[in-house]
Amino acid sequence: DGDGNNNGSSMMDKSLGLALLGVILLDSVNMLPAAGKGTQRDDDAMTQLLQRTNWTIFDETSSSSSSTTTTTLLDTKTLEKIFPNNGVPDQTALFEVLSNAKNDPQFWASLSVTDCLRIDYKKFIVSSKEEEEEAERQQQRPLVSSIGLSSVLMNMNSLLAKDDFQKELTAFLNASDVGLFGIMAVDFRNGTPHRELLLTGSHASVVNSFAEYALHHANAAFLEMSERKECNNIGEDHDDDDGSIIVRVFRQGNGKGSRKQVAPVLLEHASSSSASGERSSSL
Repeated sequence: DGDGNNNGSSMMDKSLGLALLGVILLDSVNMLPAAGKGTQRDDDAMTQLLQRTNWTIFDETSSSSSSTTTTTLLDTKTLEKIFPNNGVPDQTALFEVLSNAKNDPQFWASLSVTDCLRIDYKKFIVSSKEEEEEAERQQQRPLVSSIGLSSVLMNMNSLLAKDDFQKELTAFLNASDVGLFGIMAVDFRNGTPHRELLLTGSHASVVNSFAEYALHHANAAFLEMSERKECNNIGEDHDDDDGSIIVRVFRQGNGKGSRKQVAPVLLEHASSSSASGERSSSL
């Protein structure tokens, strides 16, 4: 309200407020500076949620659905931890409950490779159709027209060790219909994110070009990439025409470099490079 009063008609239901607060806390990693994901917009949104939510009772009109969902996901003991004073939620407690569920090793261990890759997958378009047509006329097509990135909440070794990893990775890559596919593996140790990146594709020249850019270009230096050459035997018997894939794996020294930072780096290289191998910017 413009007068700053939070009357009943403008207050949000407790179940909805808790759900929205949880989403922001997970996405921002509880606003931890070490994660580097929280923004001022996130902080402002949480302040508004805390102020404009009725934390005392659930809305009677939505109790049949909201309370059922809440009690299914959170037992009484957990709810008491989140609401220690039966009032405003403890944000750290809520984050820990949700993060533990999201990062549960048993959950990720139980998934197939395909399920791990599809849970948090995003496709990025390098250029518009009009831009591609113009590039075609100038014979300067981008190195790839699209890039796919999956975020996986487990360490890379555990992912690589899954049954049928290469078979399912190849199938996922083909189904995604992207020129380059990457897997961003992250696990948290004492609250600090440890990240690794896998780049793969059906064309060795494309994957190698992105790999060298990530390792050596000034625009990617902040990610602090170093190659795990012991992992690159996956797909080593590669032929661009036989349907196999090439894989290169990297440790990422900068734990704050999430997909929001990595995707722009890869897109920049794609748009500044041509399919014929002519580079518009040097390494």
